Amino acid sequence: MRHDRHRPYLAMGLTAFSVIAASLLLFFLLFQASAVMKFLNSLAFILRPIFMGAVLAFLLLPVHRNILKLLRANSRRNGLSQGVLNIIAIILSMVLAGILFYLLLAMVIPQVWQSVVDLVVAFPGYIESVQGWLITFLEDNPEIQAAVVSAYNSAARSLEQWLNSDILPNLESMASTLEWLRAEVLPNLTGVVSGVSSLVISALVLLKDLLIAIIVAVYLLARKDVFAAQSKKIVYSLFPTNCADLIVEETRNAYRIMSGFINGKILDSIIIGVICLVCCNLLRFPYPVLVATIVGVTNVVPFFGPFIGAIPCGLLIFLVNPIQCVYFAIFILALQQFDGNILGPKILGDSTGLASFWVLFSIILFGGLFGFAGMVLGVPVFAMLYSITNRIVRHGLRRRSLPLDTRAYMGRTPPYAPQGEDAGEGPE
Repeated sequence: MRHDRHRPYLAMGLTAFSVIAASLLLFFLLFQASAVMKFLNSLAFILRPIFMGAVLAFLLLPVHRNILKLLRANSRRNGLSQGVLNIIAIILSMVLAGILFYLLLAMVIPQVWQSVVDLVVAFPGYIESVQGWLITFLEDNPEIQAAVVSAYNSAARSLEQWLNSDILPNLESMASTLEWLRAEVLPNLTGVVSGVSSLVISALVLLKDLLIAIIVAVYLLARKDVFAAQSKKIVYSLFPTNCADLIVEETRNAYRIMSGFINGKILDSIIIGVICLVCCNLLRFPYPVLVATIVGVTNVVPFFGPFIGAIPCGLLIFLVNPIQCVYFAIFILALQQFDGNILGPKILGDSTGLASFWVLFSIILFGGLFGFAGMVLGVPVFAMLYSITNRIVRHGLRRRSLPLDTRAYMGRTPPYAPQGEDAGEGPE
């Protein structure tokens, strides 16, 4: 009884303490923002291998689940336990990812290197093309033409001499290129920045982070069910049951949106890169592998991706043949329409549930805040926020017995407030 009598005072004291603590925390965050950001950046750098491992595990999770499903279907024949099957599925997923990564590098790097060599070899022809364009453009102004062409020829001769004497001999083979980069280019670059030792240390730190990320990914894949169960325990211990059910459901929905979008977009980009490579060879565009690689990588960015990749590719093609640059622009427009209206919807489906305007809005917003990563992840993150907001709005409408369909609110709508004496008199 005495304890119950003091309970209101205890609640008041805890409330006052919470308000004071929150005020002090807000004051510190406002007036020590630089120190807080420095601490967060340091924390993010320390936890970088954990984040990298989580991303790797997230990308491998669908592959791991499919392999595990196949192994479980045949588990009666081999008599292996679920733990052993899970380990085998993780190993096979890692091996498959490593093989795909190696094949991608083995196919792309030699072709890109050859494209760069061809570009350097063909550079004198580009110089002559630009010179002819300048002469034609300035033919009505002989004095300006003479000055501009003279300065251009001097710069072009110096650049061509540098390419032929210093660059081209080192691009005869992949081995000579790597040796040239190691012996001459890297020491000069690192000497300008902070010395060779800092580059070596950074490379070792990155290698260490990658190794830790692989270990973290293996651990997360092996313990994913345990971590999910522990997270549910925490949620159900902190929130009422109905709220906890809502949080768990929204988490599942968020994973569905994120995984469906990212994995689908990667597959979509690979297909677009292959289509671009085939079409570039058929249409005889220069540097087909380099162009297809750039277009495929930038296609990961929704909506703007094909156009971002088309700009540098178009400039390369323009140097070789301006007419082909026009054809390439038409091809990119057709490829973007095919991807946006046919291929993309077939692969991604309705994984985000966002209208085109909100896709554009999320790319601009998150791209401006977080750069390239924001452009890639902005759509699924905004889709999750949109889904949560939509659920809150629908819950509020149900509580007030109002229609849920958006079309019911279009145009001139009738008053939804209850009419009668209890409703009070509204404005005339």
